[in-house]
Amino acid sequence: MAVSSYLPDVAGGAVVAASFPHQAAAREALELLRSSGLRWQDISVVARDRALAERVAQKDAWTPYRNDGLLSRIRPGGNVPSDLRRRFADALKRGAVVIAVAADGQPPDTLAALFAQAKAAQTAQWWQQPARLFAPPELAGPF
Repeated sequence: MAVSSYLPDVAGGAVVAASFPHQAAAREALELLRSSGLRWQDISVVARDRALAERVAQKDAWTPYRNDGLLSRIRPGGNVPSDLRRRFADALKRGAVVIAVAADGQPPDTLAALFAQAKAAQTAQWWQQPARLFAPPELAGPF
């Protein structure tokens, strides 16, 4: 069975992320992304604390906190990749919610336009090295 691999283990992939100052704005953005055809496995929600990220993500997105284990207690920053922490550190410190999307079949500019439509406070695009930001490939299912 083939599975979709939005950030391949060996190569990485394009990511677009945006910050939202309030939980309600982040939920609206997430609903816009899902209604645009993005799969929950390709969307990750990051916040200053796990509870906020889980409240925003619900069943519409992944949170890297679901990967928690021994490594997250040893490694600074846990499962949140340094690329995302570096770009959105100030926003996360202020309590904003960051939504990251794997550009799996969608051009990054299209995803950035969706974030602009959702009135994101800050948007960034980059090539993410292999990381545990999104749901593991075994949860992707056949495509």
